[in-house]
Amino acid sequence: MAIQIVTDSASDISVDEEKKYNIKVVPLTVHFGLESYRDREEISPSQFYEKLESFDGIPSTSQVTPAEFIDIFKSIIHSGDEVIGIFMSSSMSGTYNSAMIAKNTLDSDKISIIDSKMVTLGEALMVHYAAKMAKEGKSRKEIVNKINDMIPKNETLMIVDTLEYLKKGGRLSSSQALLGSMLNIKPILTFSNGELVAKDKVRGKKKALNWVRNYLSKNRVSLKDKPVYMLHTGATEYLEDLKKILVEEYDANYIVESIVGAVVGTHAGPGAIAMSYVDE
Repeated sequence: MAIQIVTDSASDISVDEEKKYNIKVVPLTVHFGLESYRDREEISPSQFYEKLESFDGIPSTSQVTPAEFIDIFKSIIHSGDEVIGIFMSSSMSGTYNSAMIAKNTLDSDKISIIDSKMVTLGEALMVHYAAKMAKEGKSRKEIVNKINDMIPKNETLMIVDTLEYLKKGGRLSSSQALLGSMLNIKPILTFSNGELVAKDKVRGKKKALNWVRNYLSKNRVSLKDKPVYMLHTGATEYLEDLKKILVEEYDANYIVESIVGAVVGTHAGPGAIAMSYVDE
């Protein structure tokens, strides 16, 4: 009997990690007006950003339904395996609640559901740790306890390049976005109690990188032999600039890179980069 890790596409788990650990990724759906696409399955990140830049407005997303989770969980259980589902913050989507409805409907003691209290790479990092422990033969109880202990220790930092999509999504007023763009403001975001919140804001990309450098130094962070997840929304060169800092100054030697998909990309917009690690 094995343990199957299930997550949603908002985790943006890399394809390599998905295949390496046999992770089941359940897609949310992104809507461009009347056109709908299953994230990762029917629209790739690169295709999404192409459509995003030409779309007048902001796409919407819809959660995974309880019926979809019932079918997935039932299939795994009937094969003789157990389920650990790790999903995006319940404060940001109903996907976690859909998974809980499915678990309660099936009334199975072989299913554990975890609210990661994060989205994208912070969520992916928890999925990574769970999948690695499952592969090592740890029990479901051991894995669930460990992940719940790690969630509040997860440190995620995201640098947003454009304020346009935060404005479109109602996170900023038009006047705030205009002033921020004129001043070349780069918000630095993090997660707190399941919500995406502003940690600080600086002017310009270089100052944003220096902010991260100073933050890691101030908190005496060492990234040696520690999984560090790095993501971007079509900003590979900018991500490389951050990666160089992490490798040369903070001993990062275990980096997993991926690209943000449709769910988070809808709000972050192009040009954003992010990093996540567990601060033990």
